[in-house]
Formats: sequence, C-alpha cells, structure tokens
Amino acid sequence: MKPIKYSLTKQIANEIENQIKSGEYKIGDKIPTEPELVEYFQASRNTIRESVQSLIHAGILEAKQGKGTYVIASERLQVDFFCLMDKTKKEEILEVRNLLEEHIVVSAALNATDEDLLKIEKSLYQRNNYSQIVRENTEADMAFHIDISIATHNSLLINIYKYVSQYFNEFIAESLTINKDKQEYIDSLHMELFDAIKTKNCINAKETIFKIINL
Repeated sequence: MKPIKYSLTKQIANEIENQIKSGEYKIGDKIPTEPELVEYFQASRNTIRESVQSLIHAGILEAKQGKGTYVIASERLQVDFFCLMDKTKKEEILEVRNLLEEHIVVSAALNATDEDLLKIEKSLYQRNNYSQIVRENTEADMAFHIDISIATHNSLLINIYKYVSQYFNEFIAESLTINKDKQEYIDSLHMELFDAIKTKNCINAKETIFKIINL
C-alpha cells in the first residue's frame, strides 16, 4: 500500500497540531501570527489560513477578534471529550469524580516516587497559601490534584483526569466559596491526603479524598 500523500494545507495543520500535542504550545497559548507562520513554513498566506482554519473547525484553536488565535484543546480526542462532557449532567460528573479521585489517590500512594512527592508537596504549599481570588485558589487546588494523578504513572489515567478535571473546577470553586469559614479545616484535609500518599496509607488516602470531595 502506498503511503497517503497529504496536501500542504493538511501537512501544516498536522505539524501545528503536533506542536500542540508535544507541549510546545499549551492550552491558553497564542500561536504565531499568520505572517510568522508564512515565514516558518515557507507557505502562502492562503495555505496558512486554511491550515489554521481547519484546526479552528476541529475545536483545537480559537480565533479571538483583534487578539490572535489561541490553543483551546491539546488534541482532537480532547475536543470530542469536551463535547461529551458538555452534555453530561452535573450529578454524573460528580459521580465520576468520586470514582476517579479515589482510584487515583490509592494508585499514587502505591506508586509515587520521591520526585513525585516533592512536586506534590510544592503544589500543596502553593495551594494552602491561597489568595482572595476564588479563580486562583481553584487553579492551585486543581494543580495539586493533577500532580497526584501524575504520581500514578498511568499515562491513560493521567490524560483522562486532565480532561475531566477542567469540569471539576466548577465544584471546587463552589466548595471554596461555600466553605470560606472552614478554610483551615480544608487545608488540613489536603495535608492529611499528602501524608497518606507519602506514607503509602491507601485507606487513609481514600477516606480523606472522600471528605474533600463531599465537603
């Protein structure tokens, strides 16, 4: 079978998508301007425009009037996942979160390396030194939990969690707002969770994450 020959437009779109997948451009990053892409790929403006437009239609890029084009998804699988999640009920997302988080903390307790623990501890410190802005607190909290998921060393589980976690932000922000007067208690629960993972205490890790999720 002969290899498939893609058009230049498709080749450039694939290259930009691969740069996004590799982390060269992350979600929220602005990609180079059209003239910069013309120079980089040594292609015509029309070819570059069509390549970028195809990624916009795929849901990977988003054009913002007067500001440029930004990465909104790391790959097509993530786009499909977002579409599915948008149609999912809040209660169902919460149920999935409970199942995922419980499995992740147990797996992290069993598989975390010293390097993982240092990274989680650093995230914990940043999380517990919260600001007055709910959005920033939510991002710091989510970063802590993502670092725990990375400690599982299960690449599929990590990717699934990263996708789903963007929909957990709503629950975290809501919890932080409702439980402002319980901040010290919430902080202590996160410290307990870290200690459970560090000491490989799977039972405590599972019990603590349940308390955190169901505040």
